[in-house]
Amino acid sequence: MGNSKIKKGKLKSLGNVVFWVVLGIIIVYSAISLFSTDDGLTSIFGGTAMTVQSDSMSPTFNKGDLVFIDTDFSPADLEVGDVITFQTTIFDSEGNAVNILNSHRIVSIVESENGKLYFFTKGDNNPVQDAEPVTEGFVFGVWNGKVYSNIGGTIDSIIAFLKGPTGFFIFIVLPCFSFLVYELVRFIKVMTDYNVQKTLGDRVKMQEEALAMAKAQLEAEQLEKTLKAKNNDQK
Repeated sequence: MGNSKIKKGKLKSLGNVVFWVVLGIIIVYSAISLFSTDDGLTSIFGGTAMTVQSDSMSPTFNKGDLVFIDTDFSPADLEVGDVITFQTTIFDSEGNAVNILNSHRIVSIVESENGKLYFFTKGDNNPVQDAEPVTEGFVFGVWNGKVYSNIGGTIDSIIAFLKGPTGFFIFIVLPCFSFLVYELVRFIKVMTDYNVQKTLGDRVKMQEEALAMAKAQLEAEQLEKTLKAKNNDQK
């Protein structure tokens, strides 16, 4: 009896561990999917991280580094020397226009007659400045000086794996299916135990009813014998 209780306690603890592990995996996966985008940005707790895609800003930061940018800024506060992240358009090998985010240093600022700001930029490792100025509306953020070397590519690979079909299957479908199977087995066991207890209870009840009927019959026979004996004595 004691061993049975200990075994049930261990199974219950195992079930709780499985539940929290599955829940934790789902929360982590959901957070990664929610806060990361396909253009290499990951935003969480008010900060935005981006993986450097080229060596145009070397040696300030290099390809594969992880840099942090502030997206809460005013274009009017930007100065020459700031490194800004902006949207630009490139053409892929098939000639299709693709919008990407680029981070270069401001080398000059021009304000138009209508008050719109244009930022001329240049990569620290490039011999010439960028051909086109960046309109203030296309500035996504400003680099805050934080950089972590050689981990951006790793993070991008992990995020890409988690967001891909294989990662989804391993970290979402498989744990959820395993937990569902565990709960199904647990439910079947509970129902089996319930039916066994119910059957035993019904059997005990039937035995008690049979004993009660036998006892009542014996008492009735005993009463009848007593009455007969009393009648004989009176004669």
